[in-house]
Amino acid sequence: MKRTIIYFILTCLTALSYASSGKLAIDSVPYLGTRHYLCLNLGGGWHSFRLEAEGGEAQRGTGGLMELKYMFIPRHWGIGIGAQVCSYRGETIFNHSYSQTFIHDDNNLNYTLNTQFKDWKERQDILSVEVPFSIQCTKNFSDRWGFLLGMGATLSIPVIKEYTAQSGTFTTSGWFESTNVEYEDLINHGFKTEQANQSDEIINMATCLGAHFELGFNYSVGKKTAFYLGAYAHYGITNAIIPQEKNIYDGEKYIGAFGSKQVKDVHPLKTGVKLGLRFNLKDKKREKEAEQIVENRRIERERQKEIAAAAEKLKRERKLQEQRERIRREEENDQLMEKERTRIEALRLAAVREKKEAVFALKRIADEANYAYPNSIPTFPEEIERSFDVIYTYLAKNPDVNVLIIGHTDNTIKEDKSFTIGQKRAEAFKQALIRKGIPEDRMECASQGLTQPIASNNTKAGRELNNRTELKLKGGEE
Repeated sequence: MKRTIIYFILTCLTALSYASSGKLAIDSVPYLGTRHYLCLNLGGGWHSFRLEAEGGEAQRGTGGLMELKYMFIPRHWGIGIGAQVCSYRGETIFNHSYSQTFIHDDNNLNYTLNTQFKDWKERQDILSVEVPFSIQCTKNFSDRWGFLLGMGATLSIPVIKEYTAQSGTFTTSGWFESTNVEYEDLINHGFKTEQANQSDEIINMATCLGAHFELGFNYSVGKKTAFYLGAYAHYGITNAIIPQEKNIYDGEKYIGAFGSKQVKDVHPLKTGVKLGLRFNLKDKKREKEAEQIVENRRIERERQKEIAAAAEKLKRERKLQEQRERIRREEENDQLMEKERTRIEALRLAAVREKKEAVFALKRIADEANYAYPNSIPTFPEEIERSFDVIYTYLAKNPDVNVLIIGHTDNTIKEDKSFTIGQKRAEAFKQALIRKGIPEDRMECASQGLTQPIASNNTKAGRELNNRTELKLKGGEE
């Protein structure tokens, strides 16, 4: 138990040290000098005793307290002193027996008094006036919420101390050595069975010194008033009774557990919850200065809100501007892409048109070639000069395109000779194109002779159609 108490005290000291370092919260209440507080508290919880009863066991009870306390706090640390009225309750249950030697008054014979307790239950009720002295630490989380931490010593002075035997029995008998006889149920001689109905004052209670710890929270409801809710613990360090050497039944009367040698060491214990009010004592100068500080803080908070609102507005404007700029860039990109698509489409259409013009020019050259008689070599009129220029321009722009020249004849000549004439016709067209500047390596000649007529060779008109030369574009995009 002593180790537990030492550990508890060390924990309290650590908590107080941590609080003084300023890590629990930033004090938002203006400090303008010593603070004076008056506290009124009511509390209750487990109020009992730590004791060891020879031949019995102890049970703990409950109690309450009323407290008036004054706190003097220069900054965050200070002292507190108060007055408390506390009630304690404990119970002891005995199931044991013991013997004592006496000389009987009637016959002056020595005898042994045997006392047997059975389910004997005694309650102790103590009302004490206590004076706690403590070291206090107080800090605020905000303008309304704060906490209070304290520890110190308590002087307990018992003013009302009573015991009451509540239930059970004890039986006494006497054994006389001279007669070797044990006598029972001889009430006239003091041997009897007694029921629990005894009550009396505990005369050997003593002033006790103890240690206490408290942690609570304040909630301000005005400039001078705050609600308080906290938890407390107390342990009596010194013995609360003066040890006695008599048995709980001394042969004549029942004297109570605390007045007997069955109980030699009693330490008050209490832990519970407090609820109360805390009042700030009047200090006009401090109040005015504090009000000014609070007003300055309010103004600063409003200014910070305005700055935050302006920053938020600027942020939204920047975001909106960024969105507009992004939309503008997207629109510009769309316009550029549309222009590029239009340009590509225009180029494609131009290429298609130029190809069509080149194909048309080749067809015109082939159609307007002059054959003096059937199966002769063609000549070209001057009117188709521009057609050669169109082909030249197209081939210059499309280096992967070549010209395929195919010569054809009718069937008025032998087949083998028709291939020769068809080849000569193709070569004639090639030379004509070369003279107009078209590179020779861009042209290819072939002959189909009479094998691919496009009309009947049985008529003159058909044979004129079959005597032809075809010019085609080869390569590029087909």
